[in-house]
Amino acid sequence: MKSNNFENLFYIFGILIGAFIISETLRWLLKRYININSKKINVDPTNYNFLKNAASFIIYCIAIFFIIYSVPKFKNIGTTLFASAGIFAAIIALASQQALSNIISGMFIVASKPFRVGDYIEVDINFKGTVEDITLRHTIIRDLQNNRIIVPNSKINNETIVNYHLNDERKKEKIEFTIDINNDVDKAIKIIKDVISNNSIYVELVNKYAHTEEIEIKLTKIENGAIIIRSMVISEDPETAFQMHCDINYEIIKRFKTEGILFAPRVGFVNNK
Repeated sequence: MKSNNFENLFYIFGILIGAFIISETLRWLLKRYININSKKINVDPTNYNFLKNAASFIIYCIAIFFIIYSVPKFKNIGTTLFASAGIFAAIIALASQQALSNIISGMFIVASKPFRVGDYIEVDINFKGTVEDITLRHTIIRDLQNNRIIVPNSKINNETIVNYHLNDERKKEKIEFTIDINNDVDKAIKIIKDVISNNSIYVELVNKYAHTEEIEIKLTKIENGAIIIRSMVISEDPETAFQMHCDINYEIIKRFKTEGILFAPRVGFVNNK
């Protein structure tokens, strides 16, 4: 009796180990295929990533099926369960309603492609980041702080999504400065244009796309002895836009101090008198 129990235990263990090896090997082969083809022929990896996760799920389901019908004790349980299939199906459907909803939503995401792996998205203004993976149950998003945000597929499928990579991936970054009204405005505008035109990220983008659009500087508001100067600067994508914005802010502050341009008091800015 004990011998049979040990045999069954080793058999179950062997099937699970085999399923794990097959699953991981298949995932590795698919990942390698995805990486090679994505680089060579620009294949969208989203479908293959979802397929990779679905394949693992199917392999483990087959392994469990083999265990149930190969081990006598489990086979009897399986027969009993199938005899009351109606009740069993109702219980399973109720227990896995959310899981099935996530899987179906994941299929809709892969099929309709509101976003893909590698896209930079904003989900209902709550958070934004780059899509790293779309699994059977959830979507993984990496934000600018390098955090991984795990969002159930059923939730993200019902949210309003801003996809910054659909069509033209470039975006215009709003850069504003508030200066004292007594400053030389023409001088301030010249400094801002000079800093933007010499920014390394902006220069790289201009060369890449042969961008010839002139840098626009606008005086958007005059209030309380202050002038608000705004520029809309083209950028590659939201992540590089943020870095470019930070670099330009840093250089503008240095140049304004050197050239005697004074900031006006405003939230987020400090008067440099």
